[in-house]
Amino acid sequence: MFTLSLNRVHDRIRIVEGDERLELRVDGDPMRMVAGLNEAQKRLRGLTEGSPEEEQRSAAQYFAAVMFGEEQARALMEFYHDDAACVINVCGRYFSERLAKLIARAQKRAK
Repeated sequence: MFTLSLNRVHDRIRIVEGDERLELRVDGDPMRMVAGLNEAQKRLRGLTEGSPEEEQRSAAQYFAAVMFGEEQARALMEFYHDDAACVINVCGRYFSERLAKLIARAQKRAK
């Protein structure tokens, strides 16, 4: 039997704050995710405490959208009441604690 896979990255994450919960799904092409994460890193590095809030929210939304897609990124921003620092923090932690390994594993399978 012929089997074919694009070796996409798949995952689910539950974010919990008190009694509130938000479940997000990851379903992405590892190469596109890496390119998007590199761009997100550039945008985040450009931020300072004095950066306008809209610029901070835009960078946070972009970071989340690379991982979760536009719709879920908006849901995450709403979950944290448009607090860019919270969204950046949760996305950064998810990337470093789990997503980076999943991307690396998908890239190895693709070779």
